[in-house]
Amino acid sequence: MEELEKTRKIVKTSFFIAVVTVAVLLAFPYDMKPKEWEIYAGSYFVTTLGLTVGGAAIGIFFGMLLAFFKFQKTKSEVVNMIKDVVIDEYVDIMRGTPMVLQLLILSVVVVIFNNYWIAVIALGLNSAAYVEETVRSGIESIDKGQMEAARATGMPYRMAMNEIIMPQAVKNILPALVNEFINLFKETSVVGYISVMDITMNSKSLQAVYYSVKPILFTGIVYYISVKLFSFIGKRLEMRLKEND
Repeated sequence: MEELEKTRKIVKTSFFIAVVTVAVLLAFPYDMKPKEWEIYAGSYFVTTLGLTVGGAAIGIFFGMLLAFFKFQKTKSEVVNMIKDVVIDEYVDIMRGTPMVLQLLILSVVVVIFNNYWIAVIALGLNSAAYVEETVRSGIESIDKGQMEAARATGMPYRMAMNEIIMPQAVKNILPALVNEFINLFKETSVVGYISVMDITMNSKSLQAVYYSVKPILFTGIVYYISVKLFSFIGKRLEMRLKEND
């Protein structure tokens, strides 16, 4: 069984390398100048990564906060109802409207930040809605008896959530969080609508300069390789967490 798994991994890796090699040979923009490559890799690709990391940080923090408040119950049923309605409506609005529209609206409403930070905030607020649903489902997957047992021993709700429930929930939701990070990385391609120059916008400009589709095709390969790398890191992290079970 182990030999079969090793063979499968070798075949899969070989196929990936072959596909990428052929794609690069066919789509590589040989006309680009060294200075353009330096700007492409050192500025616009870094911008794309910065947008992804910044948006993911906001999304994970705010999303987990929303999920925590969703499960935090007060003595007032009215307050609980209002809290749940507000959180549910926020999630529905973020998931029910296009990312581009949210980006454009925020760029008009928020005037104290430049467009780069507006894009980070928009990506983060959108991601938070999906993270909240992911975290909520992860918490609900944990046996309720564990929370009841913790409370029965006198442990406060917040401590029980942080020390017992969340560590187990994180293991369950890690693949979904990695997928959200990957989706966020790809969604950064829309920031050009508010004049933020990322690799997608830059490749569009290069396509107009050289009258060639190759810069755009090559950018697609860059996205593909990056997503493969993120997926590999996510799987390794998941395996590391499972080793501690």
